[in-house]
Amino acid sequence: MTNTLIDTRIEELRALETAATELAKKADAIKSQLKAELDERKVDSLDTGRHRVFYSAYQKSSVDSARLKEEGLYNKFLKTSTVIQFKITDVKANA
Repeated sequence: MTNTLIDTRIEELRALETAATELAKKADAIKSQLKAELDERKVDSLDTGRHRVFYSAYQKSSVDSARLKEEGLYNKFLKTSTVIQFKITDVKANA
């Protein structure tokens, strides 16, 4: 693959990532509208006949890592792993 083709592919990738971000914003806006409708109706679920939508709170358990660090246990159970990074940056033109 030539450098020109790589540049073209990177530009295509960035355009797709921008489009994906735009679509995610639109999807979030629709989700917000649906949540607002459920709130307005004062229900946590709604069956439309074609779809069922849920919007409700629930309890979730998680590990308090700050407390584990305070008590010195965090590092005891910390494990290291290898991560492969893929990154694209722009080369700054000489001024």
